[in-house]
Amino acid sequence: MRETVVDGVRTMWVDSGRPTLLATLMFRAGRADEVLTTAGWLHLLEHLALHGLHRGSLAVNGSVSTLETTFTFHGPAEQVVTALAEVTRRLTSPDMAELDRERRVLAAEASTRGGPVHRAFGQRYGARGPGLAAYDDVALGRATPELLHGLARSVFVASNASLALDGPPPADLGLDLAEGDGVRSAPAAVPVEHPRTAYMEPVGLVLSGVVTRSAAHTFAAHMLEDALRRRLREQDGTSYAPYSLYEAVDADHALVLAGADVSPTTAPSLLGNVIDLTDALATHGPDPEALADVKAAARQAFTDPYNIGFLAHRAAAQALQGRPVEQLEDVLAEHDAIEVDTLVPALSELRDSLIVGAPPGTAPHRRLTLSEQPVVATPAKGTRSASWPADDHRLGVTDTMLTVGDSRHHYQYDLGDLAGYFTWDNGARRLVLHDGWGFTFVPTAWARGDEHVRRLDDLVKDDLHLPQPDETAPEPAERDHLAERLWRGLVRWSGGTTPALLIAAVVLLYPAALVLAVVGDLPGLPILATIAAVLVVKGVRVRVPREE
Repeated sequence: MRETVVDGVRTMWVDSGRPTLLATLMFRAGRADEVLTTAGWLHLLEHLALHGLHRGSLAVNGSVSTLETTFTFHGPAEQVVTALAEVTRRLTSPDMAELDRERRVLAAEASTRGGPVHRAFGQRYGARGPGLAAYDDVALGRATPELLHGLARSVFVASNASLALDGPPPADLGLDLAEGDGVRSAPAAVPVEHPRTAYMEPVGLVLSGVVTRSAAHTFAAHMLEDALRRRLREQDGTSYAPYSLYEAVDADHALVLAGADVSPTTAPSLLGNVIDLTDALATHGPDPEALADVKAAARQAFTDPYNIGFLAHRAAAQALQGRPVEQLEDVLAEHDAIEVDTLVPALSELRDSLIVGAPPGTAPHRRLTLSEQPVVATPAKGTRSASWPADDHRLGVTDTMLTVGDSRHHYQYDLGDLAGYFTWDNGARRLVLHDGWGFTFVPTAWARGDEHVRRLDDLVKDDLHLPQPDETAPEPAERDHLAERLWRGLVRWSGGTTPALLIAAVVLLYPAALVLAVVGDLPGLPILATIAAVLVVKGVRVRVPREE
C-alpha cells in the first residue's frame, strides 16, 4: 500500500494489476453529523453530484453512512479520471437545477428503506446522531440552495477527504476541491435509552450493544450472529436467517447489532434465551471453532490478490479517522492475534449495554426493563377528543408544552426540547423530541383542532418546521355518529359491554316504572325503582373490571 497526495487529498493506492481502476472518494461526514432538521441533506448533495453523470461502461455509486459520505467509480481509468473531476466540481459548486426532482427521487427511495436495523439505532440514540438512521430524509423540504451550498463548502473539501485506488494514480487525475480546514471530528454518540432494556420490534428479534472500536472487535458481530444461528436455527428451529452488523458511531465506539426472524413459538422463552446467550459470550467468549472459521474466511479475503484493493480502501478510511495507516502485514498480524479471550472485553461491553427489540407477544424478562415513554400520573387537561364521550383523551397546548392523555395519566412534550416539527398541508402535525418520543396531531381528532394547529405553528420556531410530502400525511380522523359515541362512552365508563347493557336496561325500564306507578296507583314504585337503579350502577362499577 502506497500513499500520495492528489490536489490536497490524501490518496492510498495498491497495484492490483487489473486493467480497470476502482476509485473510492470518502468524506468524513455522515448521518451522525446531521440533526433532524437537516436529515437527508448530505444524501441530497450526493444525488445532485451524480445525477446525469455520463457513465458509459463506468459503474458508479454513492452512499451516506453513519460517519462518511462515499463515492465509488469502477471502469476504464480514463473514465474514472473524468468522473472524479466532474463529481468533485459538482460537490464544490452544486447545481440546483434538479433540486426538486431529486427531492422526489429521495422521497420515493425513502419508502423502500427502514426496518429493524434502523429502528434499533433510533431506539438507542433517539432523534439525533446515529439515531437519525430511523428517520430517513425528513428534512428535504427545508433544503434550500443557499443552505445546501453552505453545507457543501464545509464538508466537501480536500482536507476532509481521502481517496482509495486499486491502481497507480493516473497522470491526469485531478480533484476539483477547495482546500478546507482539516478533517471534521466525529460527534460523540450519546445514547438516550438506558441499557438492559427491551422494546417492541414488529418484524423480529434485534439485539445491540456498544463496544470500543477496533479491528478485532468487528469479529464480535460475527460471533453474535453465529451464536444466534446456533441457538435459534440449529437448536430450536425457530429462525431462518440471522444477520449482524458492526457500525462505527463515533471516533471511539461502534454498535454491534444482530437479529433474526423468529417464530411466534419463541414468545415465552425468547428474552431469556437472549440473556443466557449474551451472558455466555461475555463470560466464556465465542465458540472456538466458529471463531476459527470466521478468521479463515477473513484471512482468505485479505490475501486474495484480486481483492487487494481493500487495503487502500481500509487505509483511506483510517486516514479520515485519524488512525494509523496499516500495511497488509499489519492487518494480518492483528488478525492472527485474535483469540477467544481477545473478544471477551467487547462481548462484555455488548452484554452490559444490551438493548433488545422483540416481537409483540414476547414474554417479559425480569433482567430487561421495558422501554416506555415517561408518563405523568395525573389526569390530562385541555380540549376534549372529537370522539368524546367514547374517548376521554384531552389535549392541551401552553406556551411551552403540549400535553395529551386521559383521566388517569398524560404525556408531556416540551416545545423547548423539540428535535423537529413535521408539517403537512392537510393540517396534521408531528412533534418529535430529541429522545425520539413523538406525538402525531391530527386536527380533526380534537375539538378546536385547527385552532391548536395555528397556535403550535406560531409557538414552534420556523427552523424546526419540517414540511412533508402530501402522500405521507396521516389520514384525517373520522367522527362517529352521536349514538355510537354515547354507547361507546357508556361501555368505557361502566367498564365493559355487560355492565353497559345493564345500565341501559335500567335507563329504559325506569321511565316504564314511573308510568306504571301513575297508571297502577303504586306511589312506592318510583322509590323502589330509584334504589334499584342506584344499586345496579354502583354494582357494575365496583364488580366489573375496567376494559383497557
